[in-house]
Amino acid sequence: MANTIFTKPDGTKSTVKDQTFTAVKTVVADANGVLGYLDGLPKLSTDPGLPVGEAITRIYTVPIAIAQVNTFNLNTYVIANNLPALPIIDGLQINLQGVSSAYYDPRIYNVSSAPQLVSYQTFATQFNQNETSLNNTVTAGNYLQVDIDDRVFWSTTAAEVETTNVQVQIDANTYRWYEFKWWCMEVSGDKKIFISVIRKA
Repeated sequence: MANTIFTKPDGTKSTVKDQTFTAVKTVVADANGVLGYLDGLPKLSTDPGLPVGEAITRIYTVPIAIAQVNTFNLNTYVIANNLPALPIIDGLQINLQGVSSAYYDPRIYNVSSAPQLVSYQTFATQFNQNETSLNNTVTAGNYLQVDIDDRVFWSTTAAEVETTNVQVQIDANTYRWYEFKWWCMEVSGDKKIFISVIRKA
């Protein structure tokens, strides 16, 4: 969030309110007036989602022998190994399923208790395999496979970035736009899995 103040970087006062900065912390005070600082910015109580422009990122390392089979599910592995939870935004979870040593299947799960109306457009960095799919009703517990052929490279020689723009309908008048990103590769006997979710609007 960009802001302007009178205080210059050297501590002196500017004649006009023209000194820009980006807020990254929140000042808080207790009942005695003691000040403290928290990372991040407050969000409106009417908008429980991720603030616009903020991201949730995760990096996981999974042995190849575990990840390269079609029964591998990242969320199951994360839970079983007490790793940081996969990002969940507005009832949608970024996840992936193993396919083989060469491919994985990026997925978006509906982990809410109600159907979700989701539209997406995916951009893959290998072979221009892009896909647009609008107005998908995803029932609770179900998922969307967001790659055009449900296979994305994650080997040493072909590590593919999959970027998916996601629109989810919150209510009759409210939509949210997110960017989900997967970047997975093989490094020294492991699959390195980089995932992120950024709220765009």
